Amino acid sequence: MTKCLNVLILCILLCLIFQIDVQAESVDSKDVSMQPDSLLDEIDVSELESYWSDVRSDYSKFIPNVDRLTVRDLITNQGQLTFIDWVIAILQLLGQEIFLNGQLLGQLILIAIISALLKNIQSSFQSNTVTVVANFVLMMILTTIAVSSFTVISELIIDTISKMHDFIIAILPLILGLMAMLGGLFSASFFHPLIISFLYFIVVLVDKVVLVLIFLSLVLHLVSQMNQTFQLTKLADLLRKISLGLLFMSLTIFLTILSAKGTITAVQDGLGIKTAKFVTNNFIPVVGRMLSEATDTIFATTQVIKNGLGLFGLITILLVVCLPIIKVAVIGGFYKFAAAILQPIGDDQVVKSISIISDHVFYLLAILVVVSFMFLMIIVVLLIASNLTLMIR
Repeated sequence: MTKCLNVLILCILLCLIFQIDVQAESVDSKDVSMQPDSLLDEIDVSELESYWSDVRSDYSKFIPNVDRLTVRDLITNQGQLTFIDWVIAILQLLGQEIFLNGQLLGQLILIAIISALLKNIQSSFQSNTVTVVANFVLMMILTTIAVSSFTVISELIIDTISKMHDFIIAILPLILGLMAMLGGLFSASFFHPLIISFLYFIVVLVDKVVLVLIFLSLVLHLVSQMNQTFQLTKLADLLRKISLGLLFMSLTIFLTILSAKGTITAVQDGLGIKTAKFVTNNFIPVVGRMLSEATDTIFATTQVIKNGLGLFGLITILLVVCLPIIKVAVIGGFYKFAAAILQPIGDDQVVKSISIISDHVFYLLAILVVVSFMFLMIIVVLLIASNLTLMIR
């Protein structure tokens, strides 16, 4: 009888212990469960809100839905810009820039028509001095228009690059902080100084070297057109090749180091996390597995926020650079269109000068596109590196 009573008491104690364990596990699971919204509340996105507010004000009349989107909506994927929104915005921006820059096309056509008239009536003058002086005046007017366009485009490019630079500086600590939460300590310590240093370098390079050399190339080409006996076209081409070569070489080296070394550090982080998880699961009997499951839950939530933050960064950079790219493309297209339609009737000197100006405007467009691509690739590489760390884990 006593033996049966002892067995009964032992069974009751085991049942109570099992119930306590289940309740404790339930409470712990509730504690460690984390929603993306709750984690996002702990992140300061006020600086990103100011950048997004500027973007919304620029595109509010082109994309009606953009006014209703907030930083939180874009990060948590509760609201996105559709493909139709992008197409409508681009078409409206294109139409606006064509309308605003129509005066430029009119000025170019007027200069070409005047030069054609002077060419046709030059036989009426007793000497060629009047014609030469008139053509020189027209070339000076054309050069003034070219310098004005180049100045406006250069300021636009510098302003756009500065905006992208400041935005990356603002969003980089958030992405790297979330990456460190995911275990990417080596990656975060590697990416931060490299990206900060190169961003400063590329802004200075474009502002102080690349744009200056492109401007000198344009001026030398126009001077060569004014005076056929004093040619500087080879020097102008050399300056242009040096400027573009420096830019492309710098970006190639940076993206190569960023992707190659970033992959190595991501693998190191992934292996470190995998080793720590194995040790926790196998050498800490019960608590270790619970801790590992709680960590997986936090990692999953952090990963969602990090990817959403990266998507927000990509959308913002695309919107920041979309309007300047369209503006520069329209200006360059007007110069190219004017040279094409005026070639049969205009003076060869004027038409060739207009064509040279259009080529240099498109060089500026290429610079803006390449630098914008670099900023986009920075965010893409950061996202790939952190995702690679979790994949290895």
